[in-house]
Amino acid sequence: MTNTENLFELVYLLMDKKQMTARELAAHFGVSSRTVYRWVDCLSLAGIPVFATKGSGGGIGIDEGYALDKTVLTEDEKQSVVASLNAFKALTGAESSAAKKLKSLSKQNPEWLKVDFGTWSPLGRYIRTVFDILKNAILHKTIVTFDYFSTGGRSECRTVHPWKIVFRGQAWYVFGWCEARQSARYFKLSRIQNLKDIGKTSSVDIPSDLDTDEGNAYSGKDEFDNQMLHLVLKVSSSSVYRIMDEYFVEKEMSCSDEKDGEFSIINVQVPDAYWLYNWLLSFGTEIEILEPSFVKEKFANIVRQMYGRL
Repeated sequence: MTNTENLFELVYLLMDKKQMTARELAAHFGVSSRTVYRWVDCLSLAGIPVFATKGSGGGIGIDEGYALDKTVLTEDEKQSVVASLNAFKALTGAESSAAKKLKSLSKQNPEWLKVDFGTWSPLGRYIRTVFDILKNAILHKTIVTFDYFSTGGRSECRTVHPWKIVFRGQAWYVFGWCEARQSARYFKLSRIQNLKDIGKTSSVDIPSDLDTDEGNAYSGKDEFDNQMLHLVLKVSSSSVYRIMDEYFVEKEMSCSDEKDGEFSIINVQVPDAYWLYNWLLSFGTEIEILEPSFVKEKFANIVRQMYGRL
């Protein structure tokens, strides 16, 4: 943390607590009491009414009528901080006192950004419940157990020491130590069932040198290890959005004819994963595979097998 950030946090602590001793502030920041007094002098010279009183009941305080103004934060800085605090509100469901103070100081619209991590379906409420249990387990350093449904179609009971909750790639994950795999793992919250905080204290801390972006830690990494296929698809215009919601469309050409009506020719890269053909089948008659030929042939064989079971 920079010295400026320390001074900013010191002002907010005093605005919230009204008064704190130099020893309390030194312990909070991990510095000496002498450093705290030096910060107080710096703030006073900057025109911020911070003062120190000696004797019994003394300490470091700030004028009760003081509010942060533009001498501390620019308007753009206030907007950036408020946006970050609004995102935090979306997670906790409660607005912090810091957000309320900064909103009252901002001259521009502080509600320009809304962050909502929920989904439009009832799944969002379930993930919120899982999120809250995991958050409490992380903060209290306790172990959790749950049934996990992997991409390979297996369901296994996992015992995990959770370290952090991660939002990545439009989904929530919990990152922690998996006892079954004896390694760090990511688990997708939507695939977790029967989650329980067993109340047992975790004995595994997150290593300081651990690369949390390491792909091997994701339990579903196998689907990203597949080669990418370049597909050319003829898709009903009413279904194009489904592909664009999940993949980057490299090229799209809108067409129409009397037979098929409005449609698009789409070029897209997708993983050659086990679920690819199930995904293509979900479009029904709204899609036609043009290239590559081996994908078209395999798709046709699957359709014939399905027809043979009718």
